[in-house]
Amino acid sequence: MNNNFNPIGFIGTGLMGVCFIKRLSEVNYLINAYDKRQEKLELLKGEDKVSLSINPAQVSKNCDIIFICVDKTENVKDVVFGDKGIIQNASENTIIVDLSTTLANETINFSKKIKLEKGSSWVDAPISGGPEKALDGSLAIMVGGEQKDIDIISPILNDISSNFTHFGSVGSGQIVKMINQILVLNNYAVLAEALSFAEAWGIDAHKIPNALSNGHAGSNLLTHLFPRMIEKDFKPQGYVSQILKDLSMVSKLADQKDIPIPITSLTKQLFTILTGKAKENLDGTSIVKLFDKNKII
Repeated sequence: MNNNFNPIGFIGTGLMGVCFIKRLSEVNYLINAYDKRQEKLELLKGEDKVSLSINPAQVSKNCDIIFICVDKTENVKDVVFGDKGIIQNASENTIIVDLSTTLANETINFSKKIKLEKGSSWVDAPISGGPEKALDGSLAIMVGGEQKDIDIISPILNDISSNFTHFGSVGSGQIVKMINQILVLNNYAVLAEALSFAEAWGIDAHKIPNALSNGHAGSNLLTHLFPRMIEKDFKPQGYVSQILKDLSMVSKLADQKDIPIPITSLTKQLFTILTGKAKENLDGTSIVKLFDKNKII
């Protein structure tokens, strides 16, 4: 816990953002928050360590360290460089910490632009783990940026993660996040296939995580996602649309280096089908719907 910081700016109060803000408040940071959706900000009005801003420019007027947690690269750009963006009041003391999953090449471009125009610093710090891990400060964070900036923000990163790793220059954190997504998102499809197989052969799928946990099949996803798939628990801890966005980012980066990604390409096709069929904005666990031969969504 560290109380030596001025208020920390936080932009983006969706599923993850609200959990981050609650975690930071819990460990005694003061937060200056903004979200373009007023109804999201309403949820924070009862938090005594949280003040609200009317736009990102006001956040950068009040805060030197600003975290961003939004859903796509275009929104990161708008938050920083828009008419009422962070850049309006940014300075050489400003450090932008992007927790979002943002295109690596755009991350590098954003960093160069704000450094040139305002002397500000950029740290890409995409995360792995859901809302529960954000609330208890046990996320994994993949970090790219200059060491001097990492040194300044490391106390905060330690308070919101169980493990953060500095991989190198700006953009490297986003590349590692894509590696994370290859490992994680393909497993959504693998788990759904395994569950479909178990159910078709009359196996009690509830027993599988415990039975296989100490073998090579054991994993965090088997322990936490598989039971949710069994129960058809599709309450969002992330969204199918975000998964498809991340898989598309992996594809784009793979194309740049001419890397074959046959498994990821197939998973992307499955989530494309799911996105087209699903009427609600569901969690990635809803991929099991595609394996139900008796019910076409």
